[in-house]
Amino acid sequence: MQAVAQEKSAYLEAFEANGPRGPSWLSALHERGMRAFEDRGFPGPREEAWRKTNLRPVTEAHFPVAESQGAAPPALIERLDDLGDSHRLVFVDGHFAADLSDLSDLAPGLTVTPLSEYGDTAPERMLSALGARADIDWHPFAALNTAFFMDGAYVHVARGALIEKPIAVTHIITAEADRHAVYPRLLVEAEDGAEVRVVERFIGDAQTGALVCPVSELSAGNNTVLDYSRLQEDGIATLNIGTVNLASQRDASLRGAFVGDGGRLARLDLIADLEGQGGEIDCNGIYLTEGRQFTDFHTWFNHRVDNCYSRQRFKGMLQGRSETVFDGLVKVFEGAQKTDAVQENRNLILGKRALAHSNPRLEIFADDVKCTHGSTVGELDEEALFYLRTRGISAEGAKGMLTLAFAGEIVDMFRVSGVRDHVRRVLMRRLNVEDADIGDIL
Repeated sequence: MQAVAQEKSAYLEAFEANGPRGPSWLSALHERGMRAFEDRGFPGPREEAWRKTNLRPVTEAHFPVAESQGAAPPALIERLDDLGDSHRLVFVDGHFAADLSDLSDLAPGLTVTPLSEYGDTAPERMLSALGARADIDWHPFAALNTAFFMDGAYVHVARGALIEKPIAVTHIITAEADRHAVYPRLLVEAEDGAEVRVVERFIGDAQTGALVCPVSELSAGNNTVLDYSRLQEDGIATLNIGTVNLASQRDASLRGAFVGDGGRLARLDLIADLEGQGGEIDCNGIYLTEGRQFTDFHTWFNHRVDNCYSRQRFKGMLQGRSETVFDGLVKVFEGAQKTDAVQENRNLILGKRALAHSNPRLEIFADDVKCTHGSTVGELDEEALFYLRTRGISAEGAKGMLTLAFAGEIVDMFRVSGVRDHVRRVLMRRLNVEDADIGDIL
């Protein structure tokens, strides 16, 4: 407990010493975040939601804010094209990088803006939405982000606008941010009847031991289609602890694709609120770990009204001595009748010393619902491996092919074609599988 108390005072001292950050209209929000973090503090090992997440790498060191933008190496800049044609908004070490961004030819009804461009004034609509979804009194890292973020992305889609080209928001973490903290922020508002696709991606220098603490808030209005993809592909030494807040209104379809691939310690807390009748939130994710990586997905799906639909399907592939956690809760509130919810977590153990924790849960306070949940942890099918070996395929190739088949169900559910193709390439590279080996598996 002593180390936690020291860290709390260190962040407060840094906050007070550096004064206001970013535009003046953010000052009140920063103050709220700092007060909430001081009141809450870092979570301790006895807190149920955090007991399997080893936070010592975070709590035993102070991470000052990365005050300046580092130089993004060419190898990371080249990766900006991985997702295909898109509107591109890029941040380097938490700062807007105009030279790497491309916001030309935005469709009518679409606004894509870095928060820093608003200067001394900002739209009232954005001000009322920023921070409205992230519960800083409950989540310590959301509070920390709210206290220190200096920039971020604002995406607004007007009523009835249909946006065909995806919006890609990429956060690059450079070597200059080593042992510093970066606080990315994303706010997406899609008004009634709109349709849009947003991709948020984290990439970084291989050995940058930075703390990346992002907060994303996305809201889908009535009869809206919002696709959100989150690709966590940090460098192997990075600590990435973030929150995503989703909200769907009446007859909205909010679809999420989540990829965990990279980082020394990666945790995502996904909070989804179904607030309008007929709303749908459908989230699918994969995580691939190796070495001593730790990846943690915690989800809270809240069915607050009746006649809503939710799906969670997450699959993990664990190599080496890596460790993963999936802890998911579906909560059906009183009166939320006709709820239809499914929660699944499947894990494939590829390393003899890898460890997967799976804990899907239901809390139901209504009597006319259809809710299911399940989890599995297993290894590759020996008979299938033997069959592939008899066809002249190497042991490594056979393992890779079966693992790709395991992941293929989830990858095919990713709605954005550029994301789907990119994730396939990532899986093939990580599993050392060539195109010629896999045929029609994916």
